[in-house]
Amino acid sequence: MKKHFTVSTLAGAAALVALNIVITRFLSVTVGPVRIGFGFLPIAFGSMLYGPVVGTISALVADVLGAVIQGAGYWPGFGLSAALYGVTYGLFLYGREKSCKNIAACVILQAIVIDAFLGALWYYIYTSMTFPVVLTGRSINALVMIPVKIVMIQYLWKYVGARVEKIRN
Repeated sequence: MKKHFTVSTLAGAAALVALNIVITRFLSVTVGPVRIGFGFLPIAFGSMLYGPVVGTISALVADVLGAVIQGAGYWPGFGLSAALYGVTYGLFLYGREKSCKNIAACVILQAIVIDAFLGALWYYIYTSMTFPVVLTGRSINALVMIPVKIVMIQYLWKYVGARVEKIRN
């Protein structure tokens, strides 16, 4: 446990949680059924730098705090999805090569399981809209965001993340 929760790790994770909240809650844009945002980046970087445990906790804390700050009601289904993002980024990218292949595998798995299916399930339960309608909207959003996520994670890791990782080590 000591390895995961050093003061440096907690400070870095807290900064990424704050960045996630600002980007996700205040800097995302919705165009039709597509929500374009970059709140995934702090969670991806936290998981890539600190591992799946810290990434999962950070994603869950960011989701809860973001809902509270925004004044929205918190719903645990969305929290579970947020936690799964931290897990998958950590499992696919922590301590591994940050290649386009690894990033794409992670993002595509997330798009299918978390974004499209679980996201549709949570919205269906939360709003009582018909499941096929919600699934269609979530699937469109996931498809649009796949290349955005792959390019942004790879590009920013190359120019920012790799340098931060060298400083940490």
